[in-house]
Amino acid sequence: RDADAYAAAHPFAAIFPYEQFNIPVAARQRYLELQSFKRSAGNAVIEANDARKAAEKTYKAVSAARTATARQLERVDSEAFHALDAVIAAKRESAAGVKASLREVRHRIGTLVWTAVWVVVLLTVMPLVLKAFWYFVMAPLAVRRPPIRLAPSSQPLLAPPQSADSRISSVSHDIELAAGEELLVHPEFLQSLAHTGDKQTKWLLDSRYPVSSVASGMVVLTRIRGAGQTYTVSSRRDPLAEVGIIDLPDDAQLVLHPRHLVGVVQRIDQPVRITSRWSFGLTAWITLQFRYLLFHGPGQLIVAGCRGIRQESAGSGRSVDQTATIGFSANLDYVPRRSATFGAYALGINGLFDDGFTGGPGIYVYEEMPYYGKRSGLTGRGLEGVSDLVFRAFGL
Repeated sequence: RDADAYAAAHPFAAIFPYEQFNIPVAARQRYLELQSFKRSAGNAVIEANDARKAAEKTYKAVSAARTATARQLERVDSEAFHALDAVIAAKRESAAGVKASLREVRHRIGTLVWTAVWVVVLLTVMPLVLKAFWYFVMAPLAVRRPPIRLAPSSQPLLAPPQSADSRISSVSHDIELAAGEELLVHPEFLQSLAHTGDKQTKWLLDSRYPVSSVASGMVVLTRIRGAGQTYTVSSRRDPLAEVGIIDLPDDAQLVLHPRHLVGVVQRIDQPVRITSRWSFGLTAWITLQFRYLLFHGPGQLIVAGCRGIRQESAGSGRSVDQTATIGFSANLDYVPRRSATFGAYALGINGLFDDGFTGGPGIYVYEEMPYYGKRSGLTGRGLEGVSDLVFRAFGL
C-alpha cells in the first residue's frame, strides 16, 4: 500500500531519474525500500503460491496414498479375515469330526461292552443250557436203550463174601511168583525186589495194541521171572494212590480201562490176552464210548486208584459214577444210567452218567476218589476234559 501511495504521489518517479524532479534522498531511499519490499512480497507470494500448489499436490498424493492404503488395508483385511474364516471353518470342521469320531468311539465301546457282557452271559449260561439239554433230553434216550453185554458166555467173576470188606486195595502189595509165572509192572510201582530172578524190559503191554499201551502208560515195563520170590508193588510218586489186585480165572473176561493198570501177573506159557469190542449204537454215541478192552484170564491184574479201590457184586443192579469205574465183568449187562441229580451234574460234582451193572453174578471195580486233582464246575475241565473224552471213546 505504501508503494502504491508513493507511486501515486510521484507518478513519474519510476520513469524519470530522481534528480530531475528534485526528490529528496530519503524519499528516494524510501521508494527503493518499498520497491525492494514489494519485490520481496511478490516473490513471497509466488513462493507461497508454489508452496500452496506443492501442498495441494502433496495433499492429493497423500489422499491418493491414503485411499490406496485404505484399499490395500481393506484387501489385506479381507484376505486375512478370509484366511481366518477358513482356519476357523477348518477348526470347526475338525472339531465336528473329532466329536463325530468320539460319538462313534463311544457307540462302538458301548456296543463292544454289551457284546462282551452278552458273551460273558452266554459263556456262563450256555454250558448250563447244554448240560440241561444232555441231562433232560439225551440222557433219558441212552437209558432207555437195551443194555450192552460184551461177553455173555464169559465165566463170571465173583466178589468176596458179603462179610468181607469190599476194599481190595492197600498202599502196597506183596506179589509172590509161582513156578511158570511172570510179573509185568510199571517201573514207578516197583517198590522192592529180590536180587535173584530174571529181569528184562518189555516195551509194550501188548504189541497188538501199541496205541492203547502208550496211551494207558503201559510202556517200558519191567518183566520179572523168579519162582518163590516176593516183590512189593506200590506207588512211589502219588501219596493217595493205592494198589489193588483183581484175580482173573481161566475163561473169565474183565472189561478194564487200562489207564488204571500198573501190572500183570500171568503165566509164561499163557499170558493175559487182550481183545476189543466196538459198539456204535445210540448209547455209544451219547456216552461217547465206542470201544471196550477185554482182558482174558488166567492171571492177576494189578490196578491203581486214588485213595482206594473197591470190588463189589453187581447183584440185582448197582450203579457207580462213570468216572470212577475201573472195570467190570464182561458177562454183566452194562447200561448207562443218568446221574441222580441235575445240580450235582451241573456243578461238575458228578458226571452225566453212572455206570449201571445188572444180570449178575459178576463184579465191578471202582476207585474211591476219581475227581481228585481235576477241576470241576459249570465250565468243565477244558483240554483235560477233551482228553478224557478221547480216552473214554477208545475204552482207555
